[in-house]
Amino acid sequence: MTVDEIRHLIDTEPDFVNLKRCNNSLEQALETYPDGAPDKVIAQALMLTPEEVDELYESVIVKLRVLMKVEV
Repeated sequence: MTVDEIRHLIDTEPDFVNLKRCNNSLEQALETYPDGAPDKVIAQALMLTPEEVDELYESVIVKLRVLMKVEV
């Protein structure tokens, strides 16, 4: 499978992650890491850099704060 094919599956298949040890299944990854996966694993699963994972976290937090009307 090419990188482009894997990227396409990550973007379009709800249960697909790039983690062979979890049979490329998000559901299985959640069972394997019930308390949360390390950033390194998340980056691999989504084919992102660790920096991109940090940026994604921050953007989610900002969106949640806006939606919840929380000021910091």
